[in-house]
Amino acid sequence: MSRRFRTLALGLGIGWAVVALVTFTRSGNPVDAWCYYGFDASQPWRADGCFLYAPPVATVMEMVRAVMPFEVFTLLLRAAAVLVLIRVAGPAIGLALFIPAVAIELNAANINLLIVAAVLVGFRYPWTWAFIALTKITPGVGMLWFAVRREWRHFAIAAGATLAIAVGSRLLAPDMWQQYFSALGSEPDGSIWLIWWRLPLAAMVVVWGARNDHRWALMVAVFLALPRWYVLSPVILVGLFPLVRLARPLPMAAWVPEFRERLRRQPAAATSEGRTVLEPSS
Repeated sequence: MSRRFRTLALGLGIGWAVVALVTFTRSGNPVDAWCYYGFDASQPWRADGCFLYAPPVATVMEMVRAVMPFEVFTLLLRAAAVLVLIRVAGPAIGLALFIPAVAIELNAANINLLIVAAVLVGFRYPWTWAFIALTKITPGVGMLWFAVRREWRHFAIAAGATLAIAVGSRLLAPDMWQQYFSALGSEPDGSIWLIWWRLPLAAMVVVWGARNDHRWALMVAVFLALPRWYVLSPVILVGLFPLVRLARPLPMAAWVPEFRERLRRQPAAATSEGRTVLEPSS
């Protein structure tokens, strides 16, 4: 793909992303954003299971509600998701917007694309895993990546940031944590507990990916570890775009160009039949 074509595709895709953002802002249905914003402060984890994030998130959202109306919050949330999508998909942004899970994500104003950003940025700044662990919770199993690779400093930062925020919140608002654990135990349809058949699989994918230096496997593991699967959940896999591009070549893919180069360097000789062949190397 030429640079001119990539630039054109990126420009058109960004334009289409702006159109989508305006459309969803004017006529969308941000049901997930309302879960984050519209909970009852006296009982955030009410019986309908709409808000199931950790108490630090509830505390932050109470501060957000104090400084901005719901419409502004939703716009900022969608705009952040669009920016992540542009950065991740690049020139393919226009096509990515037609993926059903992406469109549903932007309409509902969920945080899955922010989770994608946190995973990607987390390879360099592991404290971003605190955001993942305190929102979706179970995808925090991805922190095993650093432990398996013996990147102990990164692991300590990721786990330490999460623990520090959780402990600070526990000291400031112990009642909120009691309500939170009670809500998890009495989640209305029990669907959140179905994660326990997927969580071990996600952990195995993380371990395999870390041992073989396949970063894309971490994104797959985060998808597997989501506490609930909805029609918009596959949007997490959009995060594979940059990871697949940056992945190390597979052994065969690396061998083919090397083999071609070796053939190119072989001396040619004419056979008795008048054909040109390659002489064996010494």
